[in-house]
Amino acid sequence: MTLPIDLKEILRQTVADGYGDLVTRRTGQAVRSGIERILSRLDGETVLIDFGSVRCLDLSCADEIVGRLLRERAQERSFVLLNVDDGHREAIEFVLERNNLAALAKTKSGELQILGTLSEPARRAFAALVRLGEATAEELAQETSLPPESAGELLEELCRLRLVLRAAGRYRAPVR
Repeated sequence: MTLPIDLKEILRQTVADGYGDLVTRRTGQAVRSGIERILSRLDGETVLIDFGSVRCLDLSCADEIVGRLLRERAQERSFVLLNVDDGHREAIEFVLERNNLAALAKTKSGELQILGTLSEPARRAFAALVRLGEATAEELAQETSLPPESAGELLEELCRLRLVLRAAGRYRAPVR
């Protein structure tokens, strides 16, 4: 099950109606607190955080919202950042790399990307898995010409980071 969170609604509830900028640490703290309240009330394997209505995202807000959520909650759920544009990406990438974290983003065009710190082999395995839709380690090995044990290790790394979900021996991205 996925849990969508529209940052426009969180901003409206916590900061100001119609506000579309995520700037200042205080704003980031307020928005993250709003997200935390939602997370505490609902179950869900995947949380979709929609940046579509966000005009500007500075480093302090990216750190408070994306950085802290992933540092503190990534073991519980998968987080997918939706409608990430180039302006958002710059701040998010900086925060993720500084904290040695990775996050899954879905661009406005629908492309799935991994932002932040992740090995190149794991990035290639993820890209192949997205092409396949879902796969076993053996199927991914065939797609990538990797030994099956290497494909399995990469898939498990992606699972530990909550960038990929596993069910009945099959792996897939949390969203398509």
